[in-house]
Amino acid sequence: MDGLIPIEAPLENGHVARCRHWPGLLQSESLEEWTRSIPWQQNRITVYGKTHDEPRLTAWFGPAYTYSSIAWPSAQIPVDLQGLNKLISNTLKCREFDAILCNLYRNGQDAMGWHRDNEREIDPTIIASVSLGAQRDFKIRHRTTRETWTVPLGHGDLLSMEHLQLDHEHALPRRARIDAPRLNLTFRHFRGGGT
Repeated sequence: MDGLIPIEAPLENGHVARCRHWPGLLQSESLEEWTRSIPWQQNRITVYGKTHDEPRLTAWFGPAYTYSSIAWPSAQIPVDLQGLNKLISNTLKCREFDAILCNLYRNGQDAMGWHRDNEREIDPTIIASVSLGAQRDFKIRHRTTRETWTVPLGHGDLLSMEHLQLDHEHALPRRARIDAPRLNLTFRHFRGGGT
């Protein structure tokens, strides 16, 4: 059963910005197996004119994609991720996703700053996120009011962000006392992709 996080704002286009959470839906998934099977890399990222190592490891499957000076070539979604894709899209009652960004946070020092997934290629209607491993706080805030919500995401949790990228941003802050890894699989639709 999904839980509606208290972000539910009607938009001018008739849609509703909302976030839903399914705790433990995929808890049978193995952090270790996914960590081994994904070809991780450490990227250099440019933010506000400064270039540094991304504070996490990443991998990409889907159409060619560029963000923050990182250019991913087109890469087919592996068969094992296709099965997970089908399960998630069925749960969310949407078409299958055609792109997956994988993030490996090795410990609490690996993080993601405030941002929106608002690149022109991404369809912002729905973005799904699967968390495996250590529990981490996922933060969401309204860009104008600065109202903030914290969602503790644990092993096997599914989170959906629906019409949320226009007015809200999200982050995964550092947590000094966490020394275990967290893997995040973020499923996206590209504009014009699928049916």
